[in-house]
Amino acid sequence: MSSIARKLLLSVVAVLLSVVAFGTTTFAWFTITNVSEVQPFQSDVITDNGIEVSLDGTTWVTALTTEMIDAYIATNYPGGFAFNHVTSPVGDSQFSTLGTLGVTDDGTASVLRINILFRSNNANAILWTGVNLSATTSTWTSDVSFIRTSALPTGTAVSSGSSIAVNPANAMRISLRGNNVLDTDPFVYELPAGDNAGAYNTVLGGDGVTPADFSDGVAAGQGDPGSYNYYYVKTGALISGTDAVVTAPTITAVDDADNAQLVLHMSADTTYDTTYWGQVSIRIWFEGWDAEAYNSLLGRMITTSFTFEGTSI
Repeated sequence: MSSIARKLLLSVVAVLLSVVAFGTTTFAWFTITNVSEVQPFQSDVITDNGIEVSLDGTTWVTALTTEMIDAYIATNYPGGFAFNHVTSPVGDSQFSTLGTLGVTDDGTASVLRINILFRSNNANAILWTGVNLSATTSTWTSDVSFIRTSALPTGTAVSSGSSIAVNPANAMRISLRGNNVLDTDPFVYELPAGDNAGAYNTVLGGDGVTPADFSDGVAAGQGDPGSYNYYYVKTGALISGTDAVVTAPTITAVDDADNAQLVLHMSADTTYDTTYWGQVSIRIWFEGWDAEAYNSLLGRMITTSFTFEGTSI
C-alpha cells in the first residue's frame, strides 16, 4: 500500500435503489404485508492516495465498483434483499417491523447494511464529512381526506382526489458506526425539515429515550399529521403500542466544517498489513413511522453518496 495521505475521499456515487411495489398502494406504507425489491446498485467508492478500502478484508482497492458492491449484497443477502417498514430506537440494531412485537435482524432483508474496511499507514481516524440523500419528487393522488405535514401552514388538509408532492428520500434513514470500542453510538442521518423539492419534510428523530407521540397530533386518537393520520382515516384505528414507540435520535447536517462526524477510531495493529485499520457499517432503511412514509413512495428511485476524510487524533 502506498504511503498515506491524510485526506480520504470516499464517495459512493449514484447509489440507486429501485423500489418496486408488490401489492396495492391504497394504504399507508406500514399496512402492506408485501415488501419491496431492491434492484442492483450503480455505485463507485473512490479513495484518495494512501488509503485503501475493502469489502472482504482480502481485496484492497482505491475504488469499489458497482460489480463489487452487487457481489457483496448477493453474498450477504443470499435470499435477496427487500426493504420493509421498520423502525429502531438506536439506528444500528433493534429494528422492529411496525405493528408487530418481532425484532428484525438488520442482517436480513429489511435493513441494507454494507460494511466497509479502511486501512492506512498514518491516518488513525475517519471523519464523515458529507452525505447526499435525494430522490425525484412526484405527485400522489389521495383516495381519502386527511391531514398532511406542510410548511405553510403546518397540518394542511388534503381532500380526497387531490394530489400532493411526495419524495421517498424524506422517509429514509442512514446510520454509520465504526467498529472500535470508542465508537459507542451510531450517527443517524435524515433530511432536514422544510421544503424538499416541493415535498415538505418533517424531522422525526427524537432523543432516543422519550417515546414518540403518534396518537394525538390531529385530534385525540387520530394520529399525527402525515402518514399516520392517513392510516387512521383509512382504517379507523391506530396501530397498537404507539405510545411506547421510541425513534432513533438523528442529525440533519453532515459537512466538512462544523458538522463533520468522527465515525471511526482505527485500531493500531497489523491485522490487514498496515499500521491502522477499522470498519464502518453503513445501514439504510425505510423509517415506517416517518410522517412522509406513504405507500406512494414505492417504485421510486433513491440516490445516496458519502464523503469521508482520514485524520490523526
